[in-house]
Amino acid sequence: MIPYQAFSEHLQKLNVLASPSELQAHATAMLSVHHDMAYETWAGWVNNEYCVEGATSSGLDVVLMAVFDMTKDQLNKDDFSFELLLPNSEPSISGRLSVLVDWVNTYLSALGLAGFTGKEGLTKDALEFIQDLNQIARVEQDANDTEGEELDLMEIVEYVRTGVMVVHGELNQFQPADDTLN
Repeated sequence: MIPYQAFSEHLQKLNVLASPSELQAHATAMLSVHHDMAYETWAGWVNNEYCVEGATSSGLDVVLMAVFDMTKDQLNKDDFSFELLLPNSEPSISGRLSVLVDWVNTYLSALGLAGFTGKEGLTKDALEFIQDLNQIARVEQDANDTEGEELDLMEIVEYVRTGVMVVHGELNQFQPADDTLN
């Protein structure tokens, strides 16, 4: 996994207006709707939406490609190893919840940008998950730093993580590899 804080600082130096979480959420949504999306296409979206004019540098392309490739690899694995790119060093629950809400908002927005209409033949559970994300996106971010709140946040993160994998799988209806026996 990419170290969040160092990555965040690097993005700021490159004049990128998105956090690592937002970039991953954007890539996740785009790849869910367009499984075969090329990196260059996604990078174009990111440059238009999140980069300050003049942010182009050789380092930016390397960073964006790392996020895109990591996200694509995790989404395509059969072992459900996809993880949300969230800070693990943020001491407050409110701070981590705020980043999660940003992740969810970016994911929902990018689904729309990618052409997701909600009529793509998703199961009832997947559509319900999308509705739940709309509620999570509006959650109040003033959580107390208690053990109960910590557990609640962990459960929400896990719910988002698994729901995203379900949506991705349903939108892409994974095809067996060409070298499999019929």
